Amino acid sequence: MISADPDEPIHVLDLPQIHTQPSGTELIQALSLLTTKPRSFGLTAPEAVKAQTVHPAGITRYLTSIISSPLAWLDTEELREAVWDAAAARLSERSGRTAMPAMSRVFMIPTSHGEEYTLTLHEPSLTSDNLGMKTWVSSYLLSIRLHSLLESPPQLVPTTTTTPQLHPERTLRALELGAGTGLVGLSLAALRGPSASIHLTDLPAIVPNLAHNAALNVELLNRTGATVTTGVLDWSVPPTPLPAPAEQYDLILAADPLYSPSHPKWLVDTVTHWLSRGLNARVVVEMPLRDAYLPQVQDFRQRMGQLGLAVVDEGEEVGYDDWESADGGALEVRCWWSVWGWSEKL
Repeated sequence: MISADPDEPIHVLDLPQIHTQPSGTELIQALSLLTTKPRSFGLTAPEAVKAQTVHPAGITRYLTSIISSPLAWLDTEELREAVWDAAAARLSERSGRTAMPAMSRVFMIPTSHGEEYTLTLHEPSLTSDNLGMKTWVSSYLLSIRLHSLLESPPQLVPTTTTTPQLHPERTLRALELGAGTGLVGLSLAALRGPSASIHLTDLPAIVPNLAHNAALNVELLNRTGATVTTGVLDWSVPPTPLPAPAEQYDLILAADPLYSPSHPKWLVDTVTHWLSRGLNARVVVEMPLRDAYLPQVQDFRQRMGQLGLAVVDEGEEVGYDDWESADGGALEVRCWWSVWGWSEKL
């Protein structure tokens, strides 16, 4: 029998057993208790979240016994499929982050006035070729830093170079590169409200989920008066024709953008095309300092300097991704954030 006390561990033998032919409802309720969510992001090492503590011994065998059972006593094929799907999902959750099924995740984004905005993001199940559909810790760290970056000097304000004269309110135009699930761009949109328009971009395979996440948060975006659009932008393909000054952006955002030796050049080339030459134009980036990619980080810094951009502000911070380390603990990730502006105008 399952205990009603959430602090009392459940033994696998307390769960409904296949040989007793439990109802579909009983099985689904038991499988719900075994749900394991990925580790949450944060500035301190989080723990994996479970609905209730379960003794690990025998759980895998219990789940496979359900999956391998014909469940012939259940009334409908739909009910049997629901039980099998739930058991398979619980087994996947115990096989590492990349084996987890699609999920929706909730992020709390701080504001300068003490309130927190809630963003919900859909993440499809991960495969090696769609890692852009995962939310990475550098995106989270940048998102919770945005409210302070927006208010500390030099302020990220729109420029006359990129703002049509028909709009005296001078709405800030922002572009996110490699937006992934959209956490950074959607956070900025909610924080800036009607004072900015945000265009979130990524590769063709990623943009549909990016647009879906913008739609998921429509209530928050409407409440804050935000303007968000999404679209495809491939850094490896120069835009033709080149953007006119009025099409360029006051602010470019990028989080965790470097995954290959080609990316620093492509990223800086894209900044070259799309960043306004105005006085207050800024590039804000955050990226993990992974040993394997430190040469790309250095290449990025050199290319930004050669372009004529200089660091206005920078720092390092540590967060915890939802991957696990070799010992099963939370994975610490050291990240570098930086704000760049045109050196001759600083």
